[in-house]
Amino acid sequence: MSGYRQTRINEQILQALSEAVRELKDPRIQNSIVTITDVACAKDLKNATVYFSFFSKKYSEKDVRTALKGAAGYLRTALAAKINLRETPFLAFSYDNSIERGNRVAALLRDVLPDEEDSEKDLSED
Repeated sequence: MSGYRQTRINEQILQALSEAVRELKDPRIQNSIVTITDVACAKDLKNATVYFSFFSKKYSEKDVRTALKGAAGYLRTALAAKINLRETPFLAFSYDNSIERGNRVAALLRDVLPDEEDSEKDLSED
């Protein structure tokens, strides 16, 4: 299978699942901001790993993942209705922690790099 087709199918699955997640009635999903960030479908299109991120003060990552796993059948049915594939892939959910990693890197850079105000003071003193 060509890389372009794989990418296109992943994007279609991502879009369809993003719409379907908004329709879920589970309070762990409704009371959280859940975003589907990426989809990695296997070459044979039988399995897909769905990466998600969320924001919730009440629920943990484990709670949201459990809710998504519980809704996997509904999400797969919604996916089959929106995308015309020979076989609808089975869905596995994985938490995408790239936002936290990005925040951590930004904090480390702030600690290492001098502040702009300090560098402006140094320049004005010269």
